[in-house]
Amino acid sequence: MLLNAKAEELSKYSKLKYEADKFIRKVKDVWEYSSLQIRCVYLISDLAKKGNGVFSISYNTFVAMFEQRFKTKISLSSVRRFFALMKKLGLVSIHAAKRKNEQQSANIIIIEQQCEESTHLENEEHPIEQASEHQNSVSKETQNDKQKPLKKDIVNKGKVHNEQTIYEAYLEFKKQGINRELFDRVLNEIKSKANIKNFKAYLYSALRNVVHHKSLKNCTKVFKNQKLNDFHEILMN
Repeated sequence: MLLNAKAEELSKYSKLKYEADKFIRKVKDVWEYSSLQIRCVYLISDLAKKGNGVFSISYNTFVAMFEQRFKTKISLSSVRRFFALMKKLGLVSIHAAKRKNEQQSANIIIIEQQCEESTHLENEEHPIEQASEHQNSVSKETQNDKQKPLKKDIVNKGKVHNEQTIYEAYLEFKKQGINRELFDRVLNEIKSKANIKNFKAYLYSALRNVVHHKSLKNCTKVFKNQKLNDFHEILMN
């Protein structure tokens, strides 16, 4: 049983040099998640930052933080199933913990895997765990709408929204014949452009154009020789 403490002290249990974007990439590589689950991934990625890949939180506190951050309801059983899935996939390990006074505390979660290469994308009821002092201080922060959840460590909300949009777009257009390599080419071309006011609309429009053109000729060959701006001209010819 591990000893619970503040986030900085929990880093002694770390098994890697934690980087949130690499963790998110690894998580997405091994499973396809629901919209609620992918939001859980983003919350975990932030919680693990201060402790270099290690954090402690009760499932009940996780539910409260999730609903505060995403303005969306999630059940305690869904959170339990999500953590069980992450453990089964080998992405995290979950350890029983106690406080310095020997009383039982919330479990300690340790990140076990993350991608090594640079990223190009960015139940049964149980007794309620008692949150540690650190957990209580973090959960109180989320009550103030003027503050970002998890202080300065949180990923920019706009970036998080775009990452969710990217993930959901990939799942949708994967069914329409766009593989990961082609999807990334479209995405990287969009990311190279400035002043895109509606990222989601632009991305979906580009992907629909690719699907349409792919039905006419070999889209991959065309893409290698054309910029995204040329797609409309290609389709009109």
